[in-house]
Amino acid sequence: MKGLNVRQMPATKLAVFILMVAGLLLAGGCGDRPGKGEPLAENGVLDLRNWSFESDGALPLNGEWAFSWLTRGEQPEPSFIKVPGTWGGVTLENGLKIDDRGKGVYRLTILHPPKMGMVAIRLPNLSTSMRLFVDGKLFAERGRPESGSESTVPYQLPTSIYFNSKGEKTELTLEVANFHHRKGGIRSELVMGTAAQIHRFEFKQDAQEWIVFGSLLMIGLYHLGLFVLRARETANLYFALLCLFVALRMSVIGQGMLLEAGFGLTWTLAAKLEYSSFVLSGLFGFMYYQKMYEQEISRKLWAASSVVGIGLTIGTWLLPVLQSSSFIWVYQGYVIVLTIATIAALVAAGIRRREGAWLSLVGVAGLLATILNDILIYNGFWRSLDLVSFGLLFLIMMNSFSISLRLSRTYVRAEQMSFELREWNNRLEERIAERTEQLESSYRDLERLELSRRRLISNISHDLRTPITLLQGYLEALRDGIITEEKQKDKIVRSMLSKVEGLSNLIHDLFELSMLEARKARMSYGPVRLAHWHKRLTEEYELDLKDKGFEFRAVLEAGAEEEHVRVFIDEHRMDRVFSNLIYNAVRHTPAGGTITLSFGLSGNRREAVLSVADTGSGIQPDDLPYIFERFYKNNKSRHSSSGGSGLGLSIAREIVEMHDGRITAANLEGGGCVFRIYLPLAKLSERGAS
Repeated sequence: MKGLNVRQMPATKLAVFILMVAGLLLAGGCGDRPGKGEPLAENGVLDLRNWSFESDGALPLNGEWAFSWLTRGEQPEPSFIKVPGTWGGVTLENGLKIDDRGKGVYRLTILHPPKMGMVAIRLPNLSTSMRLFVDGKLFAERGRPESGSESTVPYQLPTSIYFNSKGEKTELTLEVANFHHRKGGIRSELVMGTAAQIHRFEFKQDAQEWIVFGSLLMIGLYHLGLFVLRARETANLYFALLCLFVALRMSVIGQGMLLEAGFGLTWTLAAKLEYSSFVLSGLFGFMYYQKMYEQEISRKLWAASSVVGIGLTIGTWLLPVLQSSSFIWVYQGYVIVLTIATIAALVAAGIRRREGAWLSLVGVAGLLATILNDILIYNGFWRSLDLVSFGLLFLIMMNSFSISLRLSRTYVRAEQMSFELREWNNRLEERIAERTEQLESSYRDLERLELSRRRLISNISHDLRTPITLLQGYLEALRDGIITEEKQKDKIVRSMLSKVEGLSNLIHDLFELSMLEARKARMSYGPVRLAHWHKRLTEEYELDLKDKGFEFRAVLEAGAEEEHVRVFIDEHRMDRVFSNLIYNAVRHTPAGGTITLSFGLSGNRREAVLSVADTGSGIQPDDLPYIFERFYKNNKSRHSSSGGSGLGLSIAREIVEMHDGRITAANLEGGGCVFRIYLPLAKLSERGAS
């Protein structure tokens, strides 16, 4: 059999399930109650001669009882009063209007078949003390019902009596006195039946309350333990106090479990516990929901409810029960207001899709219904069971399921996060391996750059020291008069000027590269038609290259010759790039080789593709990724412009990148290499006459 999967159960089905459980609990105490059509007492007489307890079931002793109002020793003529019902404000048939406080005597004559055997009567809590006589014999007493407040001792506790009925009738006399509560009389039914039926009825009511009490106590202690383990979660504390105060209230009302336990509680203390528990359970329940849904319930409302709740609790213990019970509507109104505020907050939370909000809403709505039910009972407008404790249990059950759903989803998320964490750990190992490989590659690159830097320094030192040494030697020879012929002097001076020019070019390249890398070089951009630029470069290099014994080819691809195809460049800087590329090609191409200058467009016609190709020695594959790097120089790297400083291609790359372009190098299959420059075409706003 598969277990109940709370995560997959919709909230509505879960609510129906809990309602069924609550209904079974509530129905537990009503199994021996009769149905409709039972006989009622009339004029103080209840005729049971046609009623069989064995076949028809137990019977409530409802109807008109004979009644005498005894106050200050007065004994007026008996009249009749309906049972169950409180007597406050009732006007008897003899014209006497009854007050809530006083003493009355109820009498009922029960007509039944002779030798009915052992029967029993279940007496509920009576306000607020009573004595029961059967055929003039005292069978039960709760408190001490007298005619004055000083002599009357209040005490409420349900009880059952068992007796043998002899003859054809039984006389019941019930003395009830109330001087300490706002309502007096018989609020609940007296039930009569066989001993087995009443015993079963009593057992079911006790068991029902013990089950609810035990459930509340366990849930409360469980959440109290959670709070002790994690004091930051104050919601657990509020929920625990809600459960414990509901359990405390339940233990002093109904079957009076705490009174039956024999702790010496007086009726006054029990009443104060009942009222204060009612208020505090409502307060802590509201505090719990405020903590769970802080966005929907403001802190100001929480503070105000706390002040009122504490004030009502203090007033309960300072005032006599008679006065505090007279203001029971204040207690009830306080709890109703908190309940309605909680319902409004839960509706808002449900609309916002907060977890467990709808389940909690069902529980709070059920509690509100039971509170209204009890208000009608205590004010004499309604006859029903006292359901507040069950409503609170229902609320707690719904909330417990809400917490379970929340925890279940938390566990699911935790499992998912754990799975993802394992995946991340596995991926992390792969990434560590990748990063390690990248670091090793970066380290190799740094080593290569360091080697290049050392070579550069060596080259620069050599390039500076060699001409300076020669200059120094020439100057010393001139100074010492070693060279006297004018032609030789003129030759030496020209050689010295050439060395000085080489030094100047090297220093200029270093300065220019530094300015380009810092993006501080002055640029003069303008629109240049691609066809005109190609034509000018062709005219500039064609004759020179032919004179040096090279075949020069100029190619203008289709589309590049159109009038609107232009680039936005610093023409002087870009000419420097092509000068470097073309003379690099000359330096590494043997005589008779071919150098090609080609201008075209990319496939998407958004870029100009400019290339310089040769049929020379090509580039070593190991050098290809590094030839544009600063300081990189190899005998066959072509990284040279003026004097082999190793800066020419770095300068070319920086110039191209300042035009938002890029430059690449590749070897050709038939030999030689090609340098390609990609430049974005000029936008419409940048185009103009070149």
